[in-house]
Amino acid sequence: MDKEILVAMTVSRENGKIEYKVDCSKEVKSEELAYYLGAIIEGICTWKPEVCEEIMPSFTGTITERK
Repeated sequence: MDKEILVAMTVSRENGKIEYKVDCSKEVKSEELAYYLGAIIEGICTWKPEVCEEIMPSFTGTITERK
């Protein structure tokens, strides 16, 4: 992972299933990750308020363990 990248998220579709992956640099602590994810969600809600106002269907995701 690039030194300057703290968190990278990937969402993909495979075999009709939505999968997501979150990669963090070694420097990111769990509290920081929670803060970053909250800020990202807040940014999305500001950019596209209808996304946060509508009822969204459930999605199944997978987070793979970092190696």
